[in-house]
Amino acid sequence: MIESKNEASRNLEKALQTLEQAKQRVADEKKKQNEKKRKAENHHKYIMGGIIVKYFPDCYHYDEGELNRILSVALQTRECQQIISKIKSESRETNPISTMPKMKARAIQNDKGEDTGKPR
Repeated sequence: MIESKNEASRNLEKALQTLEQAKQRVADEKKKQNEKKRKAENHHKYIMGGIIVKYFPDCYHYDEGELNRILSVALQTRECQQIISKIKSESRETNPISTMPKMKARAIQNDKGEDTGKPR
Protein backbone atom coordinates (compact mmCIF):
# COMPACT_ATOMS: atom_id res chain seq x y z
CA MET A 1 0.00 0.00 0.00
CA ILE A 2 2.81 2.40 0.86
CA GLU A 3 4.62 1.46 -2.34
CA SER A 4 1.55 2.27 -4.44
CA LYS A 5 1.33 5.73 -2.83
CA ASN A 6 5.00 6.37 -3.54
CA GLU A 7 4.54 5.20 -7.10
CA ALA A 8 1.48 7.42 -7.52
CA SER A 9 3.36 10.44 -6.14
CA ARG A 10 6.30 9.73 -8.48
CA ASN A 11 3.92 9.50 -11.43
CA LEU A 12 2.27 12.73 -10.33
CA GLU A 13 5.65 14.46 -10.05
CA LYS A 14 6.62 13.26 -13.52
CA ALA A 15 3.30 14.45 -14.95
CA LEU A 16 3.70 17.86 -13.29
CA GLN A 17 7.24 18.14 -14.60
CA THR A 18 6.05 17.23 -18.10
CA LEU A 19 3.28 19.83 -17.78
CA GLU A 20 5.77 22.55 -16.81
CA GLN A 21 8.02 21.62 -19.71
CA ALA A 22 5.08 21.78 -22.11
CA LYS A 23 4.09 25.20 -20.76
CA GLN A 24 7.65 26.42 -21.27
CA ARG A 25 7.69 25.10 -24.85
CA VAL A 26 4.40 26.89 -25.55
CA ALA A 27 5.76 30.14 -24.09
CA ASP A 28 8.96 29.82 -26.14
CA GLU A 29 6.98 29.18 -29.33
CA LYS A 30 4.77 32.21 -28.66
CA LYS A 31 7.89 34.34 -28.18
CA LYS A 32 9.29 33.10 -31.48
CA GLN A 33 6.05 33.86 -33.32
CA ASN A 34 5.83 37.34 -31.79
CA GLU A 35 9.45 38.00 -32.74
CA LYS A 36 8.81 36.93 -36.36
CA LYS A 37 5.69 39.11 -36.51
CA ARG A 38 7.52 42.11 -35.04
CA LYS A 39 10.42 41.71 -37.48
CA ALA A 40 8.04 41.50 -40.45
CA GLU A 41 6.13 44.58 -39.29
CA ASN A 42 9.33 46.55 -38.74
CA HIS A 43 10.67 45.50 -42.14
CA HIS A 44 7.45 46.69 -43.76
CA LYS A 45 7.62 50.00 -41.87
CA TYR A 46 11.22 50.58 -42.95
CA ILE A 47 10.44 49.83 -46.58
CA MET A 48 7.31 51.99 -46.60
CA GLY A 49 9.16 54.78 -44.82
CA GLY A 50 11.92 54.59 -47.42
CA ILE A 51 9.41 54.79 -50.24
CA ILE A 52 7.72 57.81 -48.69
CA VAL A 53 11.05 59.59 -48.09
CA LYS A 54 12.32 58.83 -51.58
CA TYR A 55 9.23 59.43 -53.71
CA PHE A 56 7.03 61.65 -51.53
CA PRO A 57 9.37 63.79 -49.40
CA ASP A 58 6.70 66.47 -48.90
CA CYS A 59 4.40 63.88 -47.28
CA TYR A 60 6.95 62.74 -44.71
CA HIS A 61 5.79 65.23 -42.10
CA TYR A 62 2.26 63.69 -41.95
CA ASP A 63 1.48 61.25 -39.15
CA GLU A 64 0.76 57.60 -39.92
CA GLY A 65 -3.04 57.93 -39.89
CA GLU A 66 -3.05 60.85 -42.29
CA LEU A 67 -0.60 59.11 -44.58
CA ASN A 68 -2.66 55.90 -44.60
CA ARG A 69 -5.73 57.91 -45.57
CA ILE A 70 -3.84 59.73 -48.34
CA LEU A 71 -2.42 56.49 -49.74
CA SER A 72 -5.77 54.67 -49.62
CA VAL A 73 -7.41 57.48 -51.59
CA ALA A 74 -4.48 57.67 -54.02
CA LEU A 75 -4.60 53.94 -54.69
CA GLN A 76 -8.27 54.21 -55.63
CA THR A 77 -7.64 56.77 -58.39
CA ARG A 78 -8.10 55.75 -62.01
CA GLU A 79 -4.38 56.07 -62.81
CA CYS A 80 -3.32 53.80 -59.95
CA GLN A 81 -6.05 51.28 -60.75
CA GLN A 82 -4.87 51.15 -64.37
CA ILE A 83 -1.29 50.54 -63.28
CA ILE A 84 -2.38 47.89 -60.79
CA SER A 85 -4.53 46.10 -63.38
CA LYS A 86 -1.64 46.23 -65.88
CA ILE A 87 0.72 44.70 -63.33
CA LYS A 88 -1.84 42.02 -62.48
CA SER A 89 -2.39 41.12 -66.12
CA GLU A 90 1.36 40.91 -66.72
CA SER A 91 1.79 38.66 -63.70
CA ARG A 92 -1.07 36.42 -64.91
CA GLU A 93 0.64 36.07 -68.28
CA THR A 94 3.90 35.00 -66.68
CA ASN A 95 2.23 32.89 -63.96
CA PRO A 96 -1.22 31.69 -65.08
CA ILE A 97 -1.92 29.82 -61.85
CA SER A 98 -2.17 32.39 -59.11
CA THR A 99 -0.91 31.40 -55.69
CA MET A 100 -2.94 34.13 -54.02
CA PRO A 101 -6.15 32.94 -52.33
CA LYS A 102 -9.38 34.49 -53.50
CA MET A 103 -10.78 37.01 -51.05
CA LYS A 104 -14.32 38.14 -50.46
CA ALA A 105 -15.15 41.81 -50.97
CA ARG A 106 -15.23 43.83 -47.76
CA ALA A 107 -17.42 46.82 -47.17
CA ILE A 108 -15.80 50.24 -47.30
CA GLN A 109 -15.81 52.11 -44.02
CA ASN A 110 -16.27 55.84 -43.79
CA ASP A 111 -14.20 58.10 -41.51
CA LYS A 112 -16.37 57.20 -38.51
CA GLY A 113 -15.75 53.46 -39.00
CA GLU A 114 -19.28 52.74 -40.23
CA ASP A 115 -19.89 50.45 -43.20
CA THR A 116 -21.12 52.18 -46.33
CA GLY A 117 -22.42 48.95 -47.84
CA LYS A 118 -20.26 49.32 -50.95
CA PRO A 119 -17.77 46.53 -51.69
CA ARG A 120 -14.14 47.44 -52.10
